[in-house]
Amino acid sequence: MKQRTYLICVVLVAIGLILALGLGLTLANMIVPVVAGIGILALCRSRVTEVTEDELSTILHGKAALSALEVTILVAAIGFAVLMIFSFTGGTGSTLSRCENGSILVVYGVLTAPPDPEYLYENTYLISDPANLTIDDVVALDTLFANGHRIRDTTRAFGAALGVVTVLLTALYGAFLWYYNRKYGT
Repeated sequence: MKQRTYLICVVLVAIGLILALGLGLTLANMIVPVVAGIGILALCRSRVTEVTEDELSTILHGKAALSALEVTILVAAIGFAVLMIFSFTGGTGSTLSRCENGSILVVYGVLTAPPDPEYLYENTYLISDPANLTIDDVVALDTLFANGHRIRDTTRAFGAALGVVTVLLTALYGAFLWYYNRKYGT
């Protein structure tokens, strides 16, 4: 395969990966699209027969890679900050209300940040006989509070992952920069 055919193959693989990523997100299985993409790229690369590279193409590849790295680090850092701000702002609230028949109404909610807080999650549970709590009451109260705490878990986990990616990419860039500066003496 010639280099031009290889580049066409890379574009087709990128389009396929976007579709596979959508399927992977829908099915909650990201391993298959990643393995398929890596396998197809390796197969395409092994079929390349013509390699034409000069100093200009090397410089252009380096500049393109550096620009992609800089943009990725910037986007990941901004995503990390936004998701962490959302994850840790707002608040939670709970109340207990005694009803006329002796039962207790437990209300739990997760709120957005001020100035106009709104409920992200609100749920209630009625304890019909507070003097004789059953295991069902305890499990229901646990579920009530656990579901409220899970509201921000996804954004917190994704934000933390973006933060880790930002740090790792920056450290990797620094390590390679140090290595090549030592190797080539600049």
